[in-house]
This record gives sequence, structure tokens and C-alpha cells, in this order.
Amino acid sequence: MSQPNTSEDGRTSQALARDNYRCMVTGRVDTSSYLSGLTSLSPGEIGGFSNCCHIFPDSLANIVPGAAGPKEQESATVWTILKRFGYEDICEELGFASTSANLHRLENIMTLDVIVHEQFDRMNLWFQAIDGQDNTYKVVLAPAVGGLARLVAIPEQVTFVAHRPELPLPSPKYLRIHAACCRIAHLSGAAEHLDVIFRDMEELKVLAHDGSSADVLTYALHHRLAAPV
Repeated sequence: MSQPNTSEDGRTSQALARDNYRCMVTGRVDTSSYLSGLTSLSPGEIGGFSNCCHIFPDSLANIVPGAAGPKEQESATVWTILKRFGYEDICEELGFASTSANLHRLENIMTLDVIVHEQFDRMNLWFQAIDGQDNTYKVVLAPAVGGLARLVAIPEQVTFVAHRPELPLPSPKYLRIHAACCRIAHLSGAAEHLDVIFRDMEELKVLAHDGSSADVLTYALHHRLAAPV
């Protein structure tokens, strides 16, 4: 049996196949895949331009051994925050602070239309899990980009399906962390709340068992993930 392709290009190809060569949100057929003969266009379908979207950005792998520049510091901070607040499993899965960070694992990759991808990266679009329905999410848009739903035909709800069952879908845990960061980023009138978070970021050592300190984690992650690296 051949070994799985773990390169970025290989994972992108696998993600496209898993997602049926279509955007996971809009359902638009990836134009490049269609022109390459990898998929066909059914009646009523339209094309678009999709690309590989990382839930945890691939820039977190920008760590040069022995370097201590801004990129290394920002990347290391994200890993440290995740580990500090009990997400050692994510650090292990994604290759904690390593030059061989496994950020291209399929659980961290989505096939998205370029416009949807941009808004996801800007934390203006996120996926809210629907209780009791596996891999089914409400697509949430920040108020500032609410009109995008009509422009790009973004549905209110999506269900992710692996068209290649052996290839894993995006991790619900990764998407939950991204969604939490987005919600914190778009809190209305949050100045006083953020003052408390800043203070707790300095003082808190572990998360509270009752979940009351979750905002500290989510804001810290948003602050770091949204910063240029």
C-alpha cells in the first residue's frame, strides 16, 4: 500500500477529492478541477474558484530553528496558549512548534470559494455546530458582511460530507475554537469586558472547571491568530 501524501499539494488534492471538487459552503464547482476533467458540471450548477483554507493558519509553521523574530514569537505564542489551556491534543495533532508542523492535515483543511475563504480568514464568517447533527453547522456572518449571503449565495446551514469516506472531514473541535474566536472578535460594546480578559490573561494559570474562563482563551487566540505573522 502506498503511503499517504502529506505534502501541501497532496493534501490539497485530497481535500478537493473529499469535497467533490466543490466549495463546502456554496457548492460551486471548482473551475480548475472542472477544466482538468476531475469533475463534471450537473444541470443548474455553476463554477467558481476554490482554494485550500486552513482553520489554524499554515503561517503557524513559520518557525526557523534558532530564530527569535516576530514570526517565530507570534507562532510560538499561539502554540503556548493552546497548550496552557488544555489543548495539548491539538498541539500534538498539528505538530507543536515544529518546522514540520502538520497544519496540512485534512482535519485542518477546507475547500472554500475564494470569497468565503477570505471572510473566514478575516473572522467574519464562522461555523456554529448544530446540536445532535454530525458535521452540520449554521453559517454565521458578522453584521458588517451580512449582505455577502445574497451576493455569493451562502446558505444558512451546511452539512459537510466526505465524498471519499476514508478522508477525514474538518475537525469540529478546530471549527469550534475558530467560531469562539470570531464571536469574541465581534462582541458589541466589549471594551470593559476586554479589560477583564486582559487582566485574566496575565493572572490565569489554568481554565476554570465551570467554563467561566473560556473567553480568556478565545480572545487570546483571536488576538494572536488575527495578528500578521
